[in-house]
Amino acid sequence: MRWFDSDFDYVQEMIDSWNKKRKKVRISCFILAALLIAAGILTVAFPIRIFAVIQYVAAAAMIIMGIYHLVSYGSMTYYFRDSMLLVTGILNILIGIMILFMPVALTVEVITFMLAFLLLFSGAQKLSFGSRLRYFRMQHTGFLTVGGVLDIILAVIFLLLPFTTALAMNYIIAAYLLLGGIVVLIEAISMKR
Repeated sequence: MRWFDSDFDYVQEMIDSWNKKRKKVRISCFILAALLIAAGILTVAFPIRIFAVIQYVAAAAMIIMGIYHLVSYGSMTYYFRDSMLLVTGILNILIGIMILFMPVALTVEVITFMLAFLLLFSGAQKLSFGSRLRYFRMQHTGFLTVGGVLDIILAVIFLLLPFTTALAMNYIIAAYLLLGGIVVLIEAISMKR
């Protein structure tokens, strides 16, 4: 356990760490956003004819997003680490693996609830991280709050209407991929020194 040191400048430590890794993180965010948006568009454009291909692309995108969350958690400084980021990374990877290997009928039923919990944890993590950044007077954190609120609203819809969302799972996955890609793209664009 690390003790709080009042003489140490934790904010400056985060700024220095961020400035060292910003370019690599920004490029990886652009690539991830492009993959997520492309997977979402393909899922909307070809819902029936190439469902198997879309299933693999969506699974790969979810797994990549989960790995991105785990890497983000590992690269954050100690006082800014959020365990919810770790949970959402693991859930994204599990959902990606489920989409990849499970039969379609079983996947649709189980994935509805897992996606709801993923969205709930993801929304809570975004709200928590945004409030922490605002506490340290970081600017331009409104997109985290908006993304967190949208994730929680979508999670509540999934939990209240599980059978309806199961019927529309293809479009829900597309919407999740598109929204996730847009949020990551906004994060990449707003990354500054």
